[in-house]
Amino acid sequence: MLVGLSDQDLLDRLANFEDHFVERKTVGDHKDWVKTVVAFANSAPIGYPCILYVGVKNSGEIESGSHDLDRLQQTLTEKLKLVYPLPYYLPKIIQKDGRQALAVIVPGSELRPHFSGPAYVRRGSQSLEASEEQFEELIAQRSSKASKILEFKDKLVTVVNVHDTPHGLQESDWGPNTRVVDCNQFWLTLQKTDAPAISSYPLTRIEISFDHNRNTLKLEIRRFG
Repeated sequence: MLVGLSDQDLLDRLANFEDHFVERKTVGDHKDWVKTVVAFANSAPIGYPCILYVGVKNSGEIESGSHDLDRLQQTLTEKLKLVYPLPYYLPKIIQKDGRQALAVIVPGSELRPHFSGPAYVRRGSQSLEASEEQFEELIAQRSSKASKILEFKDKLVTVVNVHDTPHGLQESDWGPNTRVVDCNQFWLTLQKTDAPAISSYPLTRIEISFDHNRNTLKLEIRRFG
């Protein structure tokens, strides 16, 4: 869900130079519009609003002069036709000190990954081509199970072995010190925090729920024999 932004929110973020999900472009600097939109949609937490400002200098100052903002929106729309699948975006006109600029709000997308050629992701304040590992993680996020597990990446989770025995199902808890190392569309990787070894399991054998006692994700590993 897109987090709503007021006009004041847009003006406040205009000069926030610590915000890595803000990009400022002058009207003439249109070559990276698409790359920035795609990187925002692929990298931000789902629903988190990133902002591409068009008609704004790197200093955060809105450009002087008269600009056809309707024409800018049309140009942006044409450029984004190259992107598949098309990410959600919302253009809004902002005003400050008698000047106007275009703020393009782009939420982190649940339809990721988006492509306009290479896949782009956000690293710090730069939009960079995704590595193979980052690409695989983007693909995994299309799976609802992998996406939920990845929300707990590098966090402690509850892990339980579930054995199918002749006497019924039996469970054994791994204990409270297990973290998610990684997850893709095929397997899950776990590690005990007190041991260097890591273990991977097919995602088809993983069931997920929630451990309310520990207030964290619960992973059940189905074991046979």
